[in-house]
Amino acid sequence: MDEVELSSSQRVLVAVMNAPRDFEIARDDSWYRIPLKRAPRRVGADYLAFYQTKAFDDEKWAVNYYAPTRRYHLVTRAQLLPEEVDHPRAAEPYYKVEIGPLQRLPRPVPSKRLRRITFIPTTLERLLGAEEINDLWDRGSREDRLWEAFKREGIEAERQYEVEGTVLRPDSEQFVVDFAVFCQEGQVAVMCEGQPAAESPRVIRERQVSDYDLTALGWTVLHFDEQQLSRDVPGCLAVVREAVSRCGGL
Repeated sequence: MDEVELSSSQRVLVAVMNAPRDFEIARDDSWYRIPLKRAPRRVGADYLAFYQTKAFDDEKWAVNYYAPTRRYHLVTRAQLLPEEVDHPRAAEPYYKVEIGPLQRLPRPVPSKRLRRITFIPTTLERLLGAEEINDLWDRGSREDRLWEAFKREGIEAERQYEVEGTVLRPDSEQFVVDFAVFCQEGQVAVMCEGQPAAESPRVIRERQVSDYDLTALGWTVLHFDEQQLSRDVPGCLAVVREAVSRCGGL
C-alpha cells in the first residue's frame, strides 16, 4: 500500500458495499454509485471507504478498502447500467463517483454488533487509526470526549444508532440516537444536545417527541447538554452507569 499523508482535513465518506458485483465494478471499472435520494447531506469527499455486508464472507461486517475520489457525475441508473434499462429505478438519478485504485486498510475496521450502516462521514486519520466502526464518527469534540470516556470505563455503546419503528414519526423509518447502550433488561439512549435544552423551546419539544418514541419501544432516554458534555463528563458517566444498572447491567 502506498504511504498516505494523514490530515484531519482529508475527508472520507464510508459507504455500504452490499454485493460482490458492486465491489468488482469499483475494483475493475473504478466507480461507485450513490442514489441521489439516499445520498448524505455532504457527499463530496477526498476518499471513499466501503463497509462490506454479509455477502462478503470473510470480509463481511467491516471496512476493508478505501480509494481516492476523482470526479462526481449526476446520471440516471440506466446510464450507469445500460444492461438494466428495465429496472424499476432505471430513470432515477445517481451520483457516479469515479475513484482511483482500491487500497486495503492496514487493518479492518469491524462492526462489533454487525449493525446496519448507511453513510459515515469521517477523516482519513480516523479511518486509518480506527479499531472498530464507532471510532469513525466525527461528531465534534464534546461527543468524542464522551465516547473516549465510555471506552475507558468499559461501557460498550454504538454511535449514531438507527432505531426502527418509532411511534410518532410515520414519515421516517428510523430515528438516530447519539449513543445506544445495550443492557440485560433494556436499552439506554444517550442524546447529546447542541446547547442547554432549557434555552430552546424547540429543542424541548423535539426532545419530548423523541423521548415518547423511544420510551414506547422500551428505551431509557438520557440527555446531556453542551455544558454537561464540556465540563462534567464524569457526572455524565455516573448518570449512564446508574441507568445501565437499572436495566440489569451490560
